Amino acid sequence: MARVGILSGYLEGIVTGHKILDLFPEVELHLITESAEMGLLGEGPGIFSRWPLVPEHWVSGLGAQTPGDTSTAVRRSWLEKAMATALASRGCTIHLRTRVTERGENGRVSFVGAGLVGKGSIEFDKIVEATPGSNSSKSWEGGVCFPDEPSPTQYSGIRTDGSLEVWWCETPPISATWIQRMTWLGEDPTIALHRDIDRGILSAEALVDTIIQ
Repeated sequence: MARVGILSGYLEGIVTGHKILDLFPEVELHLITESAEMGLLGEGPGIFSRWPLVPEHWVSGLGAQTPGDTSTAVRRSWLEKAMATALASRGCTIHLRTRVTERGENGRVSFVGAGLVGKGSIEFDKIVEATPGSNSSKSWEGGVCFPDEPSPTQYSGIRTDGSLEVWWCETPPISATWIQRMTWLGEDPTIALHRDIDRGILSAEALVDTIIQ
């Protein structure tokens, strides 16, 4: 049985894991992240142009955050957590609070982290590094508010609870009482969610091809 390690707690890594299991279910899959809990690595853009974004079995427990018919945004941190929960239920071992200290040429990954063991190493047949977002240095500010009247802007989306997720580069496009503020590096927050999912799928397909060959 092939053993695959995903070095990422971000959405792209979670998507990669799900797609690998879809294409090659007999794999032994591990995901390593320094985060104490999946979905706690910052609130990134959750704007989308279509829903559902991924197959139903990739998501577990979105609950009240599940987008409705008129929604154009989802709370990304909740989506990541729900997808990670589903990934674990499919057999992926998720190593939380775990930092990679060394990568050997033979696929051996050394790490330190929480738990009884504290430190150790695992030898993988394949390793995937799924780093977040793009290489862009363009900085965005974001905010979530409950506007008196819906007032979508070019870089915004409406969540199922009626809140508005808004992104801007310099000056906020609307005057609002913000219930959450965010920062993000990337080119376009309106396509970031779709892009990270697509990148994860492509990464998984490329990796599985190398296993099968």
